Amino acid sequence: MAVNKVKLNIGGTDYSILAEDDVKYVQELGKELDAAFTKIMKANTSISTTQAAVLLALDYADECKKAVATADRLREQIKDYLDDASDAKSKADWARHEAESLKKEAEKLRLENGRLKAELKAVLDGAGN
Repeated sequence: MAVNKVKLNIGGTDYSILAEDDVKYVQELGKELDAAFTKIMKANTSISTTQAAVLLALDYADECKKAVATADRLREQIKDYLDDASDAKSKADWARHEAESLKKEAEKLRLENGRLKAELKAVLDGAGN
């Protein structure tokens, strides 16, 4: 993958970084980071840039950890849904097989019923003579 040199300005300081990601993507990240950094500095005028950077890093670490936990929960839910779908498919396959067996059995019973009716008719016709 190509390495791109990207220039960013965060908190009034210029940075030149190398990134494998798209330049526009990295620049957008830099803009978001600068906006969040500036917001922290304006809200807390007595803190240093290092303290602001640490607070911002903690905020991003928190978001990242929560996003990972959410992704893990979603993966688990998807796994549960796939297991449920697999169980439902197995039950549906069994039901189709059972329905087919019952159709065959019903057809055998219809034939047997027809044979017995014919046999009964023959007996009754013979007894009536």
